[in-house]
Amino acid sequence: MRVKLLIIGGGASGTLTALHQARHIGAGNILVVSPEKIPARGIAYSTSNSRHLLNVRASNMGAYADDPGHFLRWLNEKNNTPTDADAFMPRKLYGDYLEALFAAAGIAHRQQTVTALSPEDSGVRATLSDGTVLSADRAVLALGHFPPVDIPQYAPDVLESGCYRPDAWSRTFPDRALGVDEPVVLIGTGLTSIDMLLNLREQGHRGPVTMVSRHGLLSHAHTEPSSPLSPSVVPLETTATALAYLRCFRASLADRVAWRTAVDSIRPVTNALWQRLPPNEQKRFRRHLFHLWNISRHRMAPPIAAVIEREREAGTLVIRRAHVETITRSGRGAEVKLRTAEGTTLIPAGLVINCSGPDTRYDRVPSPLLNQLLRGGHIVSGAMGSALVTNDRGMVIDATGRALPCICAIGPLRAGTLFETTAIPEIRQQANALAQDTF
Repeated sequence: MRVKLLIIGGGASGTLTALHQARHIGAGNILVVSPEKIPARGIAYSTSNSRHLLNVRASNMGAYADDPGHFLRWLNEKNNTPTDADAFMPRKLYGDYLEALFAAAGIAHRQQTVTALSPEDSGVRATLSDGTVLSADRAVLALGHFPPVDIPQYAPDVLESGCYRPDAWSRTFPDRALGVDEPVVLIGTGLTSIDMLLNLREQGHRGPVTMVSRHGLLSHAHTEPSSPLSPSVVPLETTATALAYLRCFRASLADRVAWRTAVDSIRPVTNALWQRLPPNEQKRFRRHLFHLWNISRHRMAPPIAAVIEREREAGTLVIRRAHVETITRSGRGAEVKLRTAEGTTLIPAGLVINCSGPDTRYDRVPSPLLNQLLRGGHIVSGAMGSALVTNDRGMVIDATGRALPCICAIGPLRAGTLFETTAIPEIRQQANALAQDTF
């Protein structure tokens, strides 16, 4: 079997790729291969919890690069009533949207995984998990996010007992029956930990929840929309150091620019600014500034921020700045030993959930395909060992430094080169660029 385009992955990245490509080469020339029975949703948009909201306003969540308002119009038609353009809609509704677009496009899908991929003179050769071998002119790696790095400090019996969930979104090991008033520890203070808190409350849990992370910081909240500054508060000609970028940002705040407006002004040039930094400066930024940028750039929807504020005021949610030293069995549950600046402390937990964020070290993720591509030298990791190196057209760079026109990457996989590459506005731009690139 031969197809013009093989898309490996059926989440948001793969779906946006397929939708843009269908406009250019026709749906009949595309095959999407992914393990899901029905593609389009991925992890983020497979949630059934209506409390899980998008953190981008409805007016900017359209699937198409040339039509950011498409999602808003779809909502208006679906509901037969106008939707607030600035609303933060449920993620499950966005999953419905992507699924509907994929189905309407008539794009072929096979419920398999690609276990091996090799460049050939005429394109690529792919092997599927059922043994099928197929050829394509080009393949796009759209594998999305991988599970978080496991926490080595837990005792084996904690996992077996169901007191510890190593991946917030996986139920490989079923959780133990959690009492409604039992304490829960969430490792991480990012958006995944907030999702888990909302899940617990949706399920009737009312016990205390402790979120733990190295910096102990939560994402900030969105406020009323403002017009982004143009140009960026950090000009492209700024000296390429993390400190120079920070000084430009602080200067804008001194000029009474609201910090959210300043952050949003940088977004169109974030990747260009990042790529100007030499590797040592990129490392310096990640070490000293990334956590601050992350909580400022990836903000919570206001309704979710209000829930978090109420929980903290009531004392049912506690944020701890600490390192996890051990997770051990204790009675019916577990005990988490934390190391803080003041010393160590023990926290009882009926359930501990790893919410530490996706692993971007592809030499250790559970992906036979990426393992094979790395071993074969067809892909390489970024300078800091994360994700993949790609050129400005999305083509992967192999171990010899050569761009492979027959294998491209999109979304989170491009984080070895790009800084902003996980949100829908960035992914749809990448999908559009790939579609317009000639084979």
